[in-house]
Amino acid sequence: MPSIAIEIILTVGAVAAVFSSLLFMLAYRGWMKALRQPPARDDGRAVSVVIAAHDEARNIGALLEALCAQDAAKQDFEVVVVDDRSTDQTGAIARAFAGRLDLRVQRVEATPPDVSPKKHALHLGISEARHDTILLTDADCVPGPFWIKGMRESFSSGADAVVGLAPLDAAAPLDAGASRGLAASYAAFESRRTTMLAVAAAASGLPYMASGRSWGFTRAVYTRSGGLPPLYAQLGGDDDLLLQRLVAAGCRVGTCTRKDAMVRSATPADWRALFVQKMRHYRVSSAYRGRAALLLGAFVAAELLVPLLAVVLTVLIEGPARVLPLLFWLWKLWYDTNFLAHAVKWMDGNSRRLPLALSEGLHIFFSALTGFTSFVKPPHWK
Repeated sequence: MPSIAIEIILTVGAVAAVFSSLLFMLAYRGWMKALRQPPARDDGRAVSVVIAAHDEARNIGALLEALCAQDAAKQDFEVVVVDDRSTDQTGAIARAFAGRLDLRVQRVEATPPDVSPKKHALHLGISEARHDTILLTDADCVPGPFWIKGMRESFSSGADAVVGLAPLDAAAPLDAGASRGLAASYAAFESRRTTMLAVAAAASGLPYMASGRSWGFTRAVYTRSGGLPPLYAQLGGDDDLLLQRLVAAGCRVGTCTRKDAMVRSATPADWRALFVQKMRHYRVSSAYRGRAALLLGAFVAAELLVPLLAVVLTVLIEGPARVLPLLFWLWKLWYDTNFLAHAVKWMDGNSRRLPLALSEGLHIFFSALTGFTSFVKPPHWK
């Protein structure tokens, strides 16, 4: 191939490499900005914790126990559990906590046609909530003891919505098989990477994403944005797409980065479960809008372009120099994960550089495969 073609590929690859590394650097700065924001004084506002639960008998007890253990007075918060078409004992287990929590259980027998079940359940719960500040988490989560207090502190600083930390933990036993252990380890890494980017974007004034495991908003901004009903046709996005609607309605987004306010949840048990979960997430990303969405799309494209062009150059270049493009990409993985290490360590993840670099390399190709599959074979909600 003519040398001019190789030079063009080298130039495009170099631009993509610099661009993606620069965004990692900016994400690190945004993350550190979020950590350095002094917490506001907790104004003691009453909050409503809304939980949509479908066949969660196995998990919801641990969540409600964690809410009982919150560093907040019982009269300061209520819990609204929406028992969404469960066929197990989810509702009964939740009702057993009524004496320890200000708790109500709302039963959903059926979801209207062509409506996202989880969004429908959440909207019903939000509509039933008595207080003007709403916190959302999932039924398989375990909030830290200062979750409510930490989120209220962030609201007290003037935010209309707050994005919290919600890492996944590799709770599945590693002796269940090597592939299961690797899937859990990767999912734990990916959740911390995603959380860092979401928090960094919010702290930098470009909020685009929240985790349904830990976030909240005021009733006023929810009502002003139209809430979840306009999103019923979308399968997922009860967090990301709703946050973007809130932002479009003039919402000020804050962050809660207290370690003792993290909300934890177990990773998917194996590659299949992880693949199905991420298909739902990536399918939603096609509906992202705004500057942050453009940057995110360019970031993902640049990250994938660098290794692909490195492979092409390895084929085109003759002699010993052919290994240099791949070596450069490996070095770039090592360099970029330097900007992830602090956030991963803060969220109690494995912050050693070699596992981080390997996980980042795996992430580039796994996310590309999952994203492509989600459009070829759209996922379905339970």
